[in-house]
Amino acid sequence: MRKLVLVRHSQPRIERDVPAAKWRLSELGRCRAESLAARLRGYRANLVWCSREPKAVETAEIIGSALDLPIRVKDGLEEHHRGNVPFFPTTQEFEQAIEAFFARPSRLVFGSETASQARDRFTAAIDAVLDADSGDCIVVTHGTVITLYLAQVADIQPTSFWRELRTPCLVEVGLSDMRVGPIVVPGEREP
Repeated sequence: MRKLVLVRHSQPRIERDVPAAKWRLSELGRCRAESLAARLRGYRANLVWCSREPKAVETAEIIGSALDLPIRVKDGLEEHHRGNVPFFPTTQEFEQAIEAFFARPSRLVFGSETASQARDRFTAAIDAVLDADSGDCIVVTHGTVITLYLAQVADIQPTSFWRELRTPCLVEVGLSDMRVGPIVVPGEREP
């Protein structure tokens, strides 16, 4: 059965004065991406797809190098557009904004697109990837859009799922039944 493997980018170097869409990987993030690449060896992939954001491209490059696969940047796979939002002072404030974002998908809660707009953009990009690639599709992307997509296609509860995601991690989706596997984090045992 062909699979879609959604990979959340590895750990970025957080820079409060730089929009998150421009963050690059931290040293720890590079190491974790290498560990995650080992978990991807069993897939029959032709290439590694990724968003244009630097942290996703760097994660994809590390995975591609380890698996001897080319990478392809695809527009539409980027995170929810929120470059106009200043850095949240606390994790709690950020998490509250994300909860409101998921709870009111058709309202502009923060950023420059609604949850519904981000989901539709991301879904169109995933559909294009699936049409262009006949193998297992490894897609390096971002936590919020992964969550929005899976809430639509697999009926997951978005807030609790999003809270379980780590940097990096992967989630396998069987394309014949859209069954979502467990979240796999390098260095942790699968449930």
